[in-house]
Amino acid sequence: MRRIIQLLVVSALTATTVVAFAGAGQAQTGTGDLATFCAARIEANSAETKADNIAVLTKMVGSAPAAVSTPMADLLALVKKQGDKAFESKEGTALLATLEPYIYDNCPGKQLPVTAIDYEYQGVPATLPAGITKIKMTNAAPKEDHMMAMVKLTAAGEAMDLDKLLAIPQKKQEKYFDFSNAAFMEAKPGGVGYSPINLTPGKYAYMCFFPEGGKKNGKPHFLLGMAGTVTVS
Repeated sequence: MRRIIQLLVVSALTATTVVAFAGAGQAQTGTGDLATFCAARIEANSAETKADNIAVLTKMVGSAPAAVSTPMADLLALVKKQGDKAFESKEGTALLATLEPYIYDNCPGKQLPVTAIDYEYQGVPATLPAGITKIKMTNAAPKEDHMMAMVKLTAAGEAMDLDKLLAIPQKKQEKYFDFSNAAFMEAKPGGVGYSPINLTPGKYAYMCFFPEGGKKNGKPHFLLGMAGTVTVS
């Protein structure tokens, strides 16, 4: 899964860390080109390697509006130093907790607030218009971590029942899922995850892959009801 798009936890502790860390670097000045900045954030959905992430973050730094210029530059520096681990580090989590809400509030596109509970999503409509949708997933569960993957189905995937499709071993699912058109977000209880996605006509599946109770052998949440489809037209 693409590391930059994994939605990181926003909590009171994280928010406090954001203020301290975002002010630690020297001020950076981007061009303030919001359209380019937002387009690069969607491009980040398909970034897989460290080089991919550095390339797209460099675009975001170069076009960042003044309000997020410094934390954006700090995130790029962190990824250059730590690679994928930066997105799960305390510092990276804090920076994304500043950047992702800004993108949700200021970038173009339809806002889609979703609530994750044990074990379903609330607020996902049956249909969505094509174009950019910005998803905000709030984890309202008391104890369980939750994530939301939204992935476009191929023609073969659309022809299959979702439950049967999810039962297929992961290595054989590439025929049915188009992971180049996908978004991922995650959050701990009380946290929030964000991700924009450029939806194209067709059908998308959404689901939570986390195991029940966080246990290695726990049932995936999608087997407990955290899965569904949405048609884009």
